[in-house]
Amino acid sequence: MDHRIVTYPAIFKPLENDVYVIHFPDIKGGITEGEGLREAMKMAADTLASRLYNKSDLPKCSKASEIELPDDGSFVAPVSADLTEASHDRMNYEI
Repeated sequence: MDHRIVTYPAIFKPLENDVYVIHFPDIKGGITEGEGLREAMKMAADTLASRLYNKSDLPKCSKASEIELPDDGSFVAPVSADLTEASHDRMNYEI
């Protein structure tokens, strides 16, 4: 089976207590959070998959180097998701 893998840049904003808020500038409603970088990356991948698994036309992907960041410790990191796997785990609904 072919897998449909996507990668989009995400902005990770650190908060207190090792919590990160993650926002995908290219994905409508693409926001989540996680405690620690490992969980934050997992939550980001799940959010990306949830927002895109049933889309035939994917949003244009920004270049990470062109994303402007606030001066608050935020950073950009690529996040990947397997949309094929995500489609098996979710009901087909529009977000």
